[in-house]
Amino acid sequence: MKKMVDHLKVAKKKITSLDFDAHWYRRVFHAFGASFLIYYLVPSNIAWIRILKFWIPVIIVILVFVLEFLRIKGKIDSGHFFGLRMYEKNRVGSYLFFGLAILLLLIFFPQQIALPCILCACFADPIIGELRLRFGKKKGYVVGFFVCMFFFIVAWYKADLWVVFLVSIIGATGAVVGEMRNFWWIDDDFMIQILPAVLILLLWFAIKIIGVDILPDQIIYPVELMW
Repeated sequence: MKKMVDHLKVAKKKITSLDFDAHWYRRVFHAFGASFLIYYLVPSNIAWIRILKFWIPVIIVILVFVLEFLRIKGKIDSGHFFGLRMYEKNRVGSYLFFGLAILLLLIFFPQQIALPCILCACFADPIIGELRLRFGKKKGYVVGFFVCMFFFIVAWYKADLWVVFLVSIIGATGAVVGEMRNFWWIDDDFMIQILPAVLILLLWFAIKIIGVDILPDQIIYPVELMW
């Protein structure tokens, strides 16, 4: 009986350790997403580089989609995908939603909108998650809201003050709402990026109708090659 208890304790420690590792793996994975902002530094003044700049991110997401399809169909063992949550065993993993949102933002949205939305997913999302675990949902979302506001303020600091304030409020609200809402068919890693992006895009278009362009200059510029 004592041996059985000892074995159970050892097994519990291993499971706890694995859960802890997976938890922080997901946090680090989120933060790593910020490295995709290198996209904005890639030169755009040479045709073949511009073509690669478009297609490489698309191909990466397509490959991940194919792997996910094979995993869900049972052709690839889910054990090879470290960090999966239990509910992701039979549905698309959050990393595909995360990558798809980044791809859409990089290709179809202005940098001024895409940049803070991506940073919200990379940093505000894990911050909210950790605070929610330790201090409860309310404090987690309140702090997350101000973190998101900070990213929008940084990206839009060149705009007029009223624009910075309005965009940061709308963007942060969209990001937090996207993080709060749970849908079986779509992940918060997608919503926290796309919802604020769409809201700000609509705001930009709406104000542009009356002849005012609120979009400020970019803050990241591509490296221009001379050859």
